[in-house]
Amino acid sequence: MKRYLAILLLLCMFGSIMYVYAEDNADSGSGNTNNALQGKGYYRSAEYMYKVSVYVGLRDSVDMDNDIGDFKMIGNNPIFIKPKSFSLPSGLITSSHNKFKYRIGAGLSSVSFDSVTYIEDAPPPIPITNGGNIDAVKSYFGDVNTLNMMLNAFADQKGTTREGLISNIQFTINNKTDYYPPEDILPVKINGQYQNKVAWLIVYEPVIITYTKPNSSGYRQPIAFTATEYALSQKLGYFNWFWGSTGQYVAGMTHSDLPNSIVLEESWVGVPVTSPLKDGVHWSDDRIIRGGGIGMRMLEASGVDVIPNDTTYDYTYRVNTDVITSVMVQAASGDITPDTRHKEKDTRKSAYTNPSNGKAYVTITANGQSTTMPVVIPNGDSQYAFLKWRTPSQPCEVTINVNISGNSSARLQEGGRSTSFKVKIEGLAENAPPDPRPTDKMPNFEIPSMPYEADKMTATWGIYSAVWDADYRWHENWKKYHSGCYTKTRADGSTKRVHRYKWVDEGWWEDYGQWDYTYTRYTASIQADMELKPDAYNPTAKEKYGEYTIASGYGVDIKVDAGITTNAPSSHYTTAQNVVTYFPEFHYNNYWRLLDKTGGRTFEFKENPYSTFNSRTHFTPLPYPDGAYKVYSKVIDCWTPDGMLRVNLNDGVTIEGSVYDDWHVAPDLP
Repeated sequence: MKRYLAILLLLCMFGSIMYVYAEDNADSGSGNTNNALQGKGYYRSAEYMYKVSVYVGLRDSVDMDNDIGDFKMIGNNPIFIKPKSFSLPSGLITSSHNKFKYRIGAGLSSVSFDSVTYIEDAPPPIPITNGGNIDAVKSYFGDVNTLNMMLNAFADQKGTTREGLISNIQFTINNKTDYYPPEDILPVKINGQYQNKVAWLIVYEPVIITYTKPNSSGYRQPIAFTATEYALSQKLGYFNWFWGSTGQYVAGMTHSDLPNSIVLEESWVGVPVTSPLKDGVHWSDDRIIRGGGIGMRMLEASGVDVIPNDTTYDYTYRVNTDVITSVMVQAASGDITPDTRHKEKDTRKSAYTNPSNGKAYVTITANGQSTTMPVVIPNGDSQYAFLKWRTPSQPCEVTINVNISGNSSARLQEGGRSTSFKVKIEGLAENAPPDPRPTDKMPNFEIPSMPYEADKMTATWGIYSAVWDADYRWHENWKKYHSGCYTKTRADGSTKRVHRYKWVDEGWWEDYGQWDYTYTRYTASIQADMELKPDAYNPTAKEKYGEYTIASGYGVDIKVDAGITTNAPSSHYTTAQNVVTYFPEFHYNNYWRLLDKTGGRTFEFKENPYSTFNSRTHFTPLPYPDGAYKVYSKVIDCWTPDGMLRVNLNDGVTIEGSVYDDWHVAPDLP
């Protein structure tokens, strides 16, 4: 077993400066892990990994549009990257291939994890299943330092050097096939420019460890699989991850959340785009094998699109917005308790009657706003600590500082007791469309498809509390005391003094109690609805069964209703604060309208300066072709400790004819 303690530590997780290559291909879907944790099998949200393969292009012309056969895999098998925050369970098994191999027919191979190569570093949590952020994942695998770290691991796996990994490979560069020096192939920077004359591709697949239901001996088999491997093992009948007498009852993770967690935004190297499914909808085995649970990053030939010193952020917020920034706090080396009475059983002692404070305190500061949150957590568990704060009014960069004091068991997820990271505050100004004119043209325009972006409609988090459950037991301590004396006359008439004694139990109560922890679970879900209808000043709009038809050139009005259902106190969440709307005539790009909040949960267009009546309307373009006119809206900035809830909506009308059809020009009668 080969293990590597990487020196990158927290670079990717907390916004440090990194060298990043720009081409990425990963997106995330929606979901939560509530149901996946119930039932017979289970998994732990803190135990995750990534299975990583690295490929090098065999020609200088090879890029993401080529087939994977035009690349060569580096190393013998994929390597794993795991956080240092947990220990691998004994007896863990996995399989040795990646999605590409499975897609062309490779079978599952039961391999002891002791025989694979893995790196211990600080990879960000997997989205959805482990509460991660897809942008943090993309930044981590887009860091050239991460690529170089993996190349070193692959070299050790093969018993060679980085240079030795590619020394026996022929490359075609400038139409010449030959063996090239390593400095022409490896991602080496000279004078600020990467020298690789061929592309490098990182393929990463999220991995979750499942503990199967107990066998007859009570043993739970730990299994580290990618989404593809869970699907393949289900398809082949090796495991039933669903339900029933043989079921593991973790299909919410294996066939929904994990394949949804990372998917491709574009088709690369022969892997098709396979869009996320809605939360709770199970993927088919074949659909997962085809494209679920996979992300890629590419460093193109000669360092094309390399962005050195690109700052990455754990969070991106909008200006003038209430947000919640959270960190995961864990009890790493013992219970975090309200006080320390459990350390002294003798109820007479001051350490019991006057115990020290046993809590931990998490202080989070951002933009001059701060909170100190006391936490109590049982050993081995974790919970969020968080700050609700208001972002500045201007775009900028804000540093978040986190410090833990008190109970020494309390640690951040990465192992330390303090950290700082940067968040980006970006503007959200409306980029309103220009004034529509009668002379506007739309040559060769085709009605575009609706965009697809991931929803996150539910969030789950919780807070631990603890009460003392006393268990008093009497500790005997018998002592003998003199209680007086008397004169005893003997038979012969003589006397003697007789002393009386009594036994007194001077014992005391000892408390063998324990702290009873309660986890108060909070949930939040966003509900949103959108209605697009003709402007009130449209005299010829038609409605049938709730569907509207208008002529092009008239306006449409919008009403978005967005609310949140939660059992949490108001300090734990914000309501939806922004709605951004895009239009088909601009291919859902370039121009957008930022809606006004006109009621407690209602959003509408701003008043249109080009409207005669200052209506809250958007004018459809005169040359828009007959057919569907659908408007797309993103409801955002509904924040919880478990991240931002967001939902994407659309509604439309049908265009039939134009406003010119409603007017008839005729000469005046004499």
